[in-house]
Amino acid sequence: MLLRLPVITAAMLAVIGLAHADDDELAIQGIGISRDVDCQGKNVGVYGAENEIALTGQCRTITVHGSKHKVSFEQGQTLSVSGSDNTVNGGRAKDVVVSVAKNTVTTTLEAGDEPGTLKATGANNKITLVLSGPSRLDVGGVEQVVEWSKADGAPNPEVRSSGALNSIKRKK
Repeated sequence: MLLRLPVITAAMLAVIGLAHADDDELAIQGIGISRDVDCQGKNVGVYGAENEIALTGQCRTITVHGSKHKVSFEQGQTLSVSGSDNTVNGGRAKDVVVSVAKNTVTTTLEAGDEPGTLKATGANNKITLVLSGPSRLDVGGVEQVVEWSKADGAPNPEVRSSGALNSIKRKK
């Protein structure tokens, strides 16, 4: 019975993901799915566990929810990663939200009319950013690691932090 517990948990996460999907969302739901997806300017949601997804083109909101997903993307307005042990590597996003635990996110934080934003909560997430313009980093929770570097001409970020044992540093 204990061997089935991870599969049951992943299946429950996939069902929860069904509630999050909307009509304008390209939803990838399940366990162990591997595929390439053209965003076509739409919202994209990855739900369940252990999916390997490559997103191409311009996405609106990219939602990664569940555990042990591996997702790559080219461009998105918003990137939201929740759950645990997810790895997301990307091109560019204007707003990035990382929550829950042990997620690894690497992306370029873009600015538009407003600064690009990062909001990190939870515990033990590792976030690596290239800042391409004005940006705001809001880091809370416990033992978060945020490393950032700047593209040419980008200013230092505005940083807000709370919680305990968080590290927010310029990458050398």
